[in-house]
Amino acid sequence: MKAAKRRSTESPPTKGIRLHKILAEAGIFSRRKAELAIENGHVAVNGKVITRLGFSADPTRDRITCDGKTVKTAPKVYILLNKPKGILTSCADDRGRKTVVDIIKQINARIFPVGRLDFNTTGILLLTNDGDFAHAMMHPSSGIIKTYLAKVRGSVTQKTLKKMLTGITIQGVRYRFKSVKTERSSPKNTYLKIEMTEGKKHLVKKLCKTLGYPVSKLSRVAYGHLKTGVLAPGDYRHLSKKEVRTLFALADRPKTIMVNNPRKQRFSSNLK
Repeated sequence: MKAAKRRSTESPPTKGIRLHKILAEAGIFSRRKAELAIENGHVAVNGKVITRLGFSADPTRDRITCDGKTVKTAPKVYILLNKPKGILTSCADDRGRKTVVDIIKQINARIFPVGRLDFNTTGILLLTNDGDFAHAMMHPSSGIIKTYLAKVRGSVTQKTLKKMLTGITIQGVRYRFKSVKTERSSPKNTYLKIEMTEGKKHLVKKLCKTLGYPVSKLSRVAYGHLKTGVLAPGDYRHLSKKEVRTLFALADRPKTIMVNNPRKQRFSSNLK
């Protein structure tokens, strides 16, 4: 498509979200095709045609149209799930296994998990339909602390705890914890409280197993400032606007949060 030659009647940019991103998130175009649609004068905000790509709008307040048809955007959804054991961290499974998305009910949005927890790992898992949020949470530089409680076989020595902090290299990859301490111990098992900011796959299990202490049970008990609280395994709740904003701040990514979700209510998955 060729760019429109007529003069734009756009008004000054408002605080909000880039227009091409709003169109893409509404499922109308890819971001690139959304840019072309804007440049060719197909998009209007509050009745005024917009042809500048840097223009921002507020989809909760502004009327956005494409070729005269209203663009409807889904509200952002942020969920904290207490993931139970034996549930797949995925949106779907070709083997018919139950996924974390199957647990979530009463949500009219296409959500997906932020990162992953192993099949038999329990605890805090975030789900959302906000790609920017997921990217910020999972980016290696985010620095958000995730806290785990791991039950390992054997009695872990202080020497081993130091190795867990200094790190070891496994197949060319460096694995280490930000902090680790013994919660309780017996000759057969040790319970470790582990904090880490890295998101390497199977980090806890690989590091502990390589040092001679296989993990027999693992749960994520905190995600930044978030904890499961009264949520039973399989239950979930919406995050508040303040909680979402705090997570963005912890990831050092200031963000305008538009959460259409004022309820503090928690939900039961009724898992059997």
